[in-house]
Amino acid sequence: MFEWDLCQAHPAKHEDLDWIFRLEIDAYSAPHAVARQTLEGWYARNPDGFSVLTMKGRKIGHITIVPLRPEIVKSFVQGTILEQDIRENSLYTPDEKHLIRNLYIESIIIDSPQGHSSLPIKSLTCLARDFVPLVTRVCDPTNLENFYALAASRRGERFMRGLGFDQVKSRQERADRRALYVAKFSTLKANISELYNRRLRKNEMSKL
Repeated sequence: MFEWDLCQAHPAKHEDLDWIFRLEIDAYSAPHAVARQTLEGWYARNPDGFSVLTMKGRKIGHITIVPLRPEIVKSFVQGTILEQDIRENSLYTPDEKHLIRNLYIESIIIDSPQGHSSLPIKSLTCLARDFVPLVTRVCDPTNLENFYALAASRRGERFMRGLGFDQVKSRQERADRRALYVAKFSTLKANISELYNRRLRKNEMSKL
């Protein structure tokens, strides 16, 4: 076991929204952080995709996964609506989880002594273990097809490509100047698991 095995994902509570919002402001800057009112609407519509990451009882980050309706996915991919335009009625409710085919990873942030990171590199130990349970909380994974995500940086784009994401729209093609990526759920699950196992093997070798 290494330190990040102690990381755990928990369902976010309503009172966590202020903390999540501040985390996004610090990590992405105000123009790219989802508005507090928007987070409130999403949570009211479907809280199942909101998770807080903890280590030794301390909150260290969060992950927000949004179940988008197909017409919204189409508009989002085309760029006719942006992240800030996604309203609560664009999301499926928990009672509709069997209908969900596409999920949008709105944000993954880790708060560490070195600063905020919008890349889940260090948290993959946690996410690899909790990835399928996180997905299952939001939808029926046997029906899930795609994960969508926006790149917060060039480094983020390289990392997403390594996990199996393909670019749908470039920065130049979107008004928010953030590239949009998509990955098959099966591909993402396999690649996250493999990256985690690689880290485990590396950790075992270091002990030897």
